[in-house]
Amino acid sequence: MKTAIRSLAFISLLFVVAATAARIGSEADDSDPRYLVLDADAEALRARFNDDLGKTRVVMLVSPTCGGCLRGADQVQKKVLAKIDSPDLAAYAVWVPANGGRERHLPRVLDLVTDARATQYWDDYDVVEEWYRVMLEFDGPCAGVFMVYGPEARWDGESPPEPDYWEDAHTDLRAVYLAPQLNARRLAEVVRKQLQRASD
Repeated sequence: MKTAIRSLAFISLLFVVAATAARIGSEADDSDPRYLVLDADAEALRARFNDDLGKTRVVMLVSPTCGGCLRGADQVQKKVLAKIDSPDLAAYAVWVPANGGRERHLPRVLDLVTDARATQYWDDYDVVEEWYRVMLEFDGPCAGVFMVYGPEARWDGESPPEPDYWEDAHTDLRAVYLAPQLNARRLAEVVRKQLQRASD
């Protein structure tokens, strides 16, 4: 009798292990290939930024629940990336957990940025947002920020280098004081000038 009970318990254990493994495997298979989840050092973003040394780079720091961020990402896709057909341009959309944004919100916003030269990330540890918040002297969450880096920019320290140029999607007076309000056509002109400078 004890042997039978032990056998049943062992079979039950095997069933639980198999079910757990299947669930984990299913969750892994369900991961969205359109974006990468950053670790606490944002190493994937740092590596890509440095791999693109020699290119003009656009960094979008955006929240999936921020209206200004979403409008800005859409405008940069349509008026910058779609209008400038250069292999020397790269872009990174870094989705951050500001304004209540969570990773589960990403599937409905990722298609705002469709350019093949753009890589999208989820700032799981909120470290990229914090680096830029300090760098750009934001009092609150740092999202809705669109930055341009020239071809010489390299990420050597813990945090990213300061951008050569940036605009803010928000309209409050302090944001406008720090940087121009986002105008995607103007941002495109800044990108074109960087590309031209690199080719001279």
